[in-house]
Amino acid sequence: MIFLVEGLEFANHRYSPEKITLSVATFNQRAIKAYEKTGFKPIGTFMQETNGSKYEFLKMVYEC
Repeated sequence: MIFLVEGLEFANHRYSPEKITLSVATFNQRAIKAYEKTGFKPIGTFMQETNGSKYEFLKMVYEC
């Protein structure tokens, strides 16, 4: 999880964004927990075709 925190710090210092968004498959609960621990908040879900199937994805945002 250190790499995620370091990446967020780098992005904040280098680019000064207002927010950072990401999408993660809802079945990937381990990743979702890691993102939540670093401050990402869920903002919605959507369906996406990937590898020939449809999957639900969670969109998350980190307010800088």
